[in-house]
Amino acid sequence: MATSPVNSKIDLPTFKILVEGQAIKEYYQVVSIHVEKEINRINTSEIVLLDGNPADQNFEISESSDFVPGSKIEIDLGYHSTEEAAFKGIIMSQSIKVRSSPAGVRSELTIRCSDEAVKLTIGRKSRNFKDKKDSDVITSIIGETGVDKSVGATSFTHKKIVQYDSTDWDFILSRAEVNGFVAVCDDGKLKIDAPQLSGQAALGITYGVDAIDFQAELDSVSQLTAVECTSWDSTQQKLSNGQSTEPTVNEQSNITGKTLSSVIGLATFKMGTTVPEDASVLKDWANAKLQKSRLSKIKGYVTIPGSTLAKLDSLVELNGFGARFNGSAYISRVTHTLEGGSWTTKIGFGLNDKWFSESHQIVSPAASGLLPGIPGLQIGVVKQIDQDPDGEYRVLVNVPIIEESGDGIWARLSNFYASDGIGNYFYPEVSDEVVLGFLNEDPRFPVILGSLYGKKRKPAYTPDSENKTKGIVTKSQMKLTFDEDKKIITIETPGGNKVTLSDDAKSITMEDQNSNKIEMSDSGITIKSPKDIKITASGSLSAEATSNATIKATGDASVSGNNVNIKANMALTAEGSAQAALKASGQVEVKGAMVMIN
Repeated sequence: MATSPVNSKIDLPTFKILVEGQAIKEYYQVVSIHVEKEINRINTSEIVLLDGNPADQNFEISESSDFVPGSKIEIDLGYHSTEEAAFKGIIMSQSIKVRSSPAGVRSELTIRCSDEAVKLTIGRKSRNFKDKKDSDVITSIIGETGVDKSVGATSFTHKKIVQYDSTDWDFILSRAEVNGFVAVCDDGKLKIDAPQLSGQAALGITYGVDAIDFQAELDSVSQLTAVECTSWDSTQQKLSNGQSTEPTVNEQSNITGKTLSSVIGLATFKMGTTVPEDASVLKDWANAKLQKSRLSKIKGYVTIPGSTLAKLDSLVELNGFGARFNGSAYISRVTHTLEGGSWTTKIGFGLNDKWFSESHQIVSPAASGLLPGIPGLQIGVVKQIDQDPDGEYRVLVNVPIIEESGDGIWARLSNFYASDGIGNYFYPEVSDEVVLGFLNEDPRFPVILGSLYGKKRKPAYTPDSENKTKGIVTKSQMKLTFDEDKKIITIETPGGNKVTLSDDAKSITMEDQNSNKIEMSDSGITIKSPKDIKITASGSLSAEATSNATIKATGDASVSGNNVNIKANMALTAEGSAQAALKASGQVEVKGAMVMIN
């Protein structure tokens, strides 16, 4: 049964402060104690003491070893010297303040403390995790700090998880939330797990009995009907999706979140990413969002007489606040304030429906904060392509949004293949419009990602619905053209020299500006020239045909060599229509089985 914070022993609040396990001196005058605990945040506390002696010109407590930063501290709260731990952590800082008033001079020492999990919030880190579950990664990161931990198990094994330039705390919270987990600092132990939304409430609060202040809001705007998460599946070339299922949450109010979602009437709340995600990951993501929606249905707080029964990640029973707000509220925040002999506890219930990454600045500033960054892509105009003063082969561009004309900025040129002395080599022309990205969003370091066509600077070809023409055309009109329809590749110069490789004509043709032509087709090889054809070989020259061979000239034909051999496997005929002569400066031999002359 839920216990009321009101009983016969709450008339005398007491406290105990221990530093490194030892109680502070009894004569220290504590002005106030304030403890803040909240889901997905680091617990903190603040102690204000009277300190400082103007006559002696010192601050005794500040100078003592009792509140040295780094010391472990425990704050116990209770009644009649029966206290329980309300905060455990480490001292982070101390500050002094002197205030003058008509009543005199008052000096104070303020001690600020944090849960040990604060170690996770300092310093941005970048690293890869391979073949790990989210719970494995979170456990490993927390383990590096030595903080005691309890991490609920997740099921999916990621091939790779990347932590980029973020604090461990921000990274952990981001991954925990998409799995439907919350982070709870429990006095020295960090718990990352699903919220505890069932069971018996330890604390019960009734209007008119033990509630000092109360405020609550029932909000339909944050209530979603269903959630669908999608990602791009590159292997299937289509969207993959995960659908939410209605979560089981704490029973508060006589109106459910499902019912309230009809007020807006959005059938499905959609979230998506272009990166490939497993269907089970998408479903967990969708479930986490719908759970956040349901836990944000009622948000508010109630202030009661001080009680350590108020615990984060548990339920508090609310009674007497009407049917819309009665029931088991989920405790998301606990604040203890002890001041002026009075101790009150303020209990916050309900969660924000926004993601941690939406409500906190977890990404490092643009350009690493070295100067204001330049987001997204920008337009540039090429000013100069040579004489890079740093020898980096950059291109000088004007960025109109920064300065339409002026000295410009040197930009590196992106290529699809660039290596030492090799790669593709295509520089833009002066006055070309280019698209720029900026390294680390730093406006000093642009990169040309590509060039842009437009009404003023038109492409060499006109696009068609079939997208059948591809090509490269240089400034001097040298062309490489691909005809996807007829499967023809053409290489040509502005002077009329041309090579054509055609699957359509089943041929390869070479032509020059002098009308010389070589064509290879299914009919054979044809060589044509309006003038002479000369074949020269430094070695031997051989011509051979498996069928007939014909050499024909309308003028004279001559064969010359040191030795000329003419041989026929069968008959040999040498004939002259007008006359024929067989001569030699030396001996002439005519020989055969039978020789016939005339």
